[in-house]
Amino acid sequence: MKRMIALELKRVAKTRSTWMIAMGALLLSVIMALLVISFDRHWNLDENGMDVRLAGRDAIQANQEMLKPIEGEFTPEKIQDAFATYHEVYETYGAKIEDIPKEVYYNKIAPINPILNGVREVYVDKSTGIPIPLYEISPEEAVNFYEQRTERLDSYLSYKYKDSPDVVRQALAMNEKVKAPFYYVYGVGSNTSDYLTFCIFLLVMLCTVIAASIFSADYHTGADDILRCTKHGRWRLAVVKLLSAMLLTTGIFAVCVTAFILISYAAFGWDSLKTTLQLAFSAISFVPLTVGEANKLIVFSGLLTFLATVCYTLFLSTKFTNPITVLGLALGCCLLPTILLLAGSGTNIENWIRLCLPSGGIGLKNSFFYELVDFNFLSLGSINIWTPYIIPVAAGIEIVLFFILAVRSYSRHEAA
Repeated sequence: MKRMIALELKRVAKTRSTWMIAMGALLLSVIMALLVISFDRHWNLDENGMDVRLAGRDAIQANQEMLKPIEGEFTPEKIQDAFATYHEVYETYGAKIEDIPKEVYYNKIAPINPILNGVREVYVDKSTGIPIPLYEISPEEAVNFYEQRTERLDSYLSYKYKDSPDVVRQALAMNEKVKAPFYYVYGVGSNTSDYLTFCIFLLVMLCTVIAASIFSADYHTGADDILRCTKHGRWRLAVVKLLSAMLLTTGIFAVCVTAFILISYAAFGWDSLKTTLQLAFSAISFVPLTVGEANKLIVFSGLLTFLATVCYTLFLSTKFTNPITVLGLALGCCLLPTILLLAGSGTNIENWIRLCLPSGGIGLKNSFFYELVDFNFLSLGSINIWTPYIIPVAAGIEIVLFFILAVRSYSRHEAA
């Protein structure tokens, strides 16, 4: 069996199309990582008082230096000091940014913006839900940030799920595990996770091209007529082809994702992975994770979704003799969750279908990442399930299901 797998891997890997797809996938991963780095911005004044705009690695280094004083735990005292600084500027120049001298803004306000933005999200008008202007939040009130955050989360969930108290209970129970005070290091943030998710989506699309022809190409050329006459040309050959395709595509996935992570994380700094998830996405998120832990889950869920889609494509490849037909159906499956999200009505049943599809964990606006940082629950009878639980479980089941169905389908095709 091992020798057969090695021979099949060698056969598929040596084809020109596989090499082109693999190199293209690696190139796209590197480009995506470089794009994330290039999007970083920093504004300041030079010694002559002229505007200086930095981008890329220079901006990252400048932002890290600027935000160094607030790194570490966002203690109530640190929050109070930040608001004392803000009110000092406000009382002198007012609340409009354009009225604040650039030198004052860059030296006093910009270095505390992560704190101000976090506090702004949790202090809202209870009657309208509109954030309260920062100048109406005193330093003494800002000290109660963590208590106010829990109250804000409770209020938001109670409004969104007013008919499902169990959802509120589950979310608040998870929120109790969120560590406070929050920890902050400037670096890897929402853009990196967003592009990591998009990178995985592109890898899924590209590797379906490889998987689409594994069986159907042999049907199309007639090579399968010879292979099925060999000693192991039935279910054993099916298992070998399936395992070989999964190993090859998983290898491409691992290399490309690793390249993305090494390039982007090295630029932003590995220490930033310790940042509390709430400071990178939403202050009222109830997910008790750091940015690094969240990205590990994104990669893990992405791998399961990747394999589920590859196994689904391999199953299709055992059913059709034309690789183009297989590829069209596989790519359609990749895009279907996004189509359901954008064009659907968002009903409970639609969301179950969307998330349980083989490609339900990836998409342009549909992915494990977006579900992780959102507040979505789906009902199953009287049970309410947090959506990030659904995606990896469904993908794991589908990997096994489509693997078995592919073996069965290929064996029946041989017997025909």
